[in-house]
Amino acid sequence: MNSLKKITNSLPDTTQASDVLPPQFVMLWETSQEPWGVKDVNSKYIYANRAYYRLLNINPATFCIVGHLDDQLPSPIADFAPHFQQHDRQTMQRQDRLCSIEIHQYEPDQLMRPYYFDKYPLYEAHSRLCIGTIFHARKVEEILLKKRFLQDAKPGYFLFYPPENIFTEKELEVIFCVLQNMSSKLIGLHLGLSHRTVENKLQVIYEKAGTHSLSQFNDYCRDKGYHHYFPQKLLSPASKLLDMSL
Repeated sequence: MNSLKKITNSLPDTTQASDVLPPQFVMLWETSQEPWGVKDVNSKYIYANRAYYRLLNINPATFCIVGHLDDQLPSPIADFAPHFQQHDRQTMQRQDRLCSIEIHQYEPDQLMRPYYFDKYPLYEAHSRLCIGTIFHARKVEEILLKKRFLQDAKPGYFLFYPPENIFTEKELEVIFCVLQNMSSKLIGLHLGLSHRTVENKLQVIYEKAGTHSLSQFNDYCRDKGYHHYFPQKLLSPASKLLDMSL
């Protein structure tokens, strides 16, 4: 089966998908055991390889992913289409790789599994305009991460990039700890900060968020999406944050 299909949806100057996607990339994706795909600027699929069909448990003989949006797919992930499309937009706006962890019913047995999803901006060769996104999915193999992400046994996602650029890296770590219902003393213990330093950082965080209490800040985080943010520092083998967040 050749998963590539010529379409013109939202590509500049009605360029065919086969002209936009480098043939050597397609050859790599077609033989890869890991899911790969491409979307246009409106998050409509331009390409999906065999492994992605298998990941979503979609039979390519009865349904073609190409030309559809996430909410049109016969898969449980359809309910999370707004999140996927936001991830696409953020990737195109920042023009850099952005990573998330997606927890859904994957593969033919439809068991809940966490997968990394890396998304990259796709550029048109001549104009150098960003015309979509390339995505790559890979299994989360780390035992602690799998425990952390599967503890609720329900679909969801975590982002490795913050929804806004107003907080520093250390402030984002404090925010993550706050959202785990940790006390200032415990936050300081795990981040290597004094209790007073944590309290000062919390004051700055509240001011930046325009909030005056933990309750207001929780509402702010829920509204902005910080409950889905996961600091990349947690992936470090030396990090103690992952153990304490289980």
